[in-house]
Amino acid sequence: MTKISKFFEAALFAAWFCLFCEPAISRADDNGPLREAQQAIDREDYTTAASLLKASADDGNAEALYVLGLLFLEGKGVQKNEQHAVQLFRLGAEKGDTSARYAFGAALASGVGIRRNYKEAARWLHKAAEQGHAMAQHSLGYLYAHGRGVTRDENAAVDWHSRAANQGIAQAQYSLGWIYLNSKGENQSDTKAAHWFARAAEQEHVKAQNNLAYMYAEGRGYPQDAAKAVQWYARAAEQGSAEAQYNLGFMYEQGRGVSQDYNKAVEFYRKAAAQNEPAAQYSLGVMYEQGTGVPCNLSEASRWYRLAAQNGDQDAKAVLRAQTKMLRESGANVPDDNRNSQKKRRRQQ
Repeated sequence: MTKISKFFEAALFAAWFCLFCEPAISRADDNGPLREAQQAIDREDYTTAASLLKASADDGNAEALYVLGLLFLEGKGVQKNEQHAVQLFRLGAEKGDTSARYAFGAALASGVGIRRNYKEAARWLHKAAEQGHAMAQHSLGYLYAHGRGVTRDENAAVDWHSRAANQGIAQAQYSLGWIYLNSKGENQSDTKAAHWFARAAEQEHVKAQNNLAYMYAEGRGYPQDAAKAVQWYARAAEQGSAEAQYNLGFMYEQGRGVSQDYNKAVEFYRKAAAQNEPAAQYSLGVMYEQGTGVPCNLSEASRWYRLAAQNGDQDAKAVLRAQTKMLRESGANVPDDNRNSQKKRRRQQ
């Protein structure tokens, strides 16, 4: 069974480290030193930028405190110091700067430069979110979805993710799709899930691409279309997604949306297996045991089964248990070919 991408907390606050993806100073025209600091940042003269910002920060300028914090966080123009960066974010947040409020909340949620405190994180993220900060809205949605620092509330999660998604935040679009797909209550909607996965996938969000492919493969939210599923799996696989590489291998093995091609199936299983994708490792074991797309090699099959089992694949563990039992009962060196019991089935993670 093909695998659908989950949401992992480790990725939630990763975006706040990309702090110079957009102009760091939003109101540079309003203040000469800030404008000069932004110009220095644009030409990557961070030492000059830090000097200019320090003078404004010492005068209590909230935005200067925030941007100087970015420099300390990334060690640009100054010695890297996450703790000092967070102190500057806090000072800027207390003065009402929206970006500083988000940065301080994100630091509290991620535990970067300060002890993790979800309750305080939620308080500061809420302040920034109410001011329209898209990433704060998305982050607050995550906290509500998982009950971190706030009472778990799926409706609130949908509300805040929606606000961020409508501002074009791909991660929020993906998260919103995930809630709609997996909700056990009134929010469950395959149609809405597919819509938001598609919005994020178009922005090259790799997990959304994998999940959009899954929706097409399963006929959820869209009419079933294996060819479109393959197209989206391929786009995610090209970005290095192990899940998508495994799924694409499965489609080639089964001849779904593409001509059946065991060699291509093995190719993509190998790519995913090299990233420790347990389902792909198990599938390689089956291919070697059956001699499908590769020469039959039972010792190589067992090697892949062991790797998959070590990475938690339950099918591989079952095969190894069966092999051990057969060896104990018969004394044979290898198990019989149990193709029917070991036939792969499409899986949803």
